[in-house]
Amino acid sequence: MYISQEVIGLSCLIGALILTFAWPLGRRSNGHVFLSLCIIVLFILAAWNLIPVTWVSKSDSGLVILIGLGAGLLAVIYRDVRRFLRFFHGKVYRMTHPYYWYGRYYRRRRRY
Repeated sequence: MYISQEVIGLSCLIGALILTFAWPLGRRSNGHVFLSLCIIVLFILAAWNLIPVTWVSKSDSGLVILIGLGAGLLAVIYRDVRRFLRFFHGKVYRMTHPYYWYGRYYRRRRRY
């Protein structure tokens, strides 16, 4: 059974768009980094399979990868902005006491 390149490219593009716009945003950084890498790889695969060879010569195949990488990075930046606005907007860094400015060494040094 043969699956055409257009079908593979469209499925990668649809998967990347679903991960970018519809997938729930997570607080954990490990899951977020993994999904960001998946989005970039899916956009590169979609560009590789959807841009016809007649548009780009075989020597310029790196251009296709750069197009997919650019689209993937834009999607990841959009997802990061959404994540920031949802979880971190209006939060204040809580370590405002001077103990956290100088660390434990400064506090221990002043004891007699």
